[in-house]
Amino acid sequence: MTDDRSIWGASLLAVGIASLLPLLATWWLATRPAMTTALLPRLILVASGALVGAACFHLIPDALVAGSALHVGGLVVLGVLSLAALERVIHSLERPSAAERPHAAHGHAGHLMPLGIASDALHNTIDGALIATAFVANPSLGMFAGAAIALHELPRELGTFALCVEAGMSPKRAILVNAGTGVLALLGASLALLVGTGAQRFGVMLVPFAAGNFLYLAGAILVAQRGRVWVGDGRLRAWYVVAGIAVTALLAGRH
Repeated sequence: MTDDRSIWGASLLAVGIASLLPLLATWWLATRPAMTTALLPRLILVASGALVGAACFHLIPDALVAGSALHVGGLVVLGVLSLAALERVIHSLERPSAAERPHAAHGHAGHLMPLGIASDALHNTIDGALIATAFVANPSLGMFAGAAIALHELPRELGTFALCVEAGMSPKRAILVNAGTGVLALLGASLALLVGTGAQRFGVMLVPFAAGNFLYLAGAILVAQRGRVWVGDGRLRAWYVVAGIAVTALLAGRH
């Protein structure tokens, strides 16, 4: 019983810290409006690269360890198609009137925002479950997993914040949204500890599905940003995307 309580306590503490660190970085950025305005379009491009990197260097390789290529590939495709269908539904519900059409670019960011939040929520739930599962296997492994996931989450959480602000949400509300999705990591950890080995089998399905979500969202962000006017040519924009991919690749190498 004591061991169970210590595993629960250590797991939830590690998940809480891993969720709090990216949130503090987001809060620091939100308290500097001028910096937020200058960095916003660049952060969104970095976020799109981070999503691709997270899918290709973290989620899909992890899924392939536990599942066949056909199984994993099918779930990745399902993740892409499900988010595409969700975006189509959201877009149809938010069809602009004639008076609103001049603000179409802003509207496009608006219907991407729920997709980003949904993907963020799913991934945070998975991360919490992964940290808890690592603690069950070995406390040292759990501590390492918590630190690695905290670093891995930073560019993606900043990207979600940037996407929300770009869609017209206030920075304070965007932080609250990030905090809300971060709480789901605690839920994921609790479910993993309650279910035990069954959580690992369920995770085999969720991880590649989340990877498909990430790949679709990254593509949608790049399409939305293509027509945006800001200082910097297309070649420079590509380097921001590459930077996001590189950061997640480096973090995956340490995971």
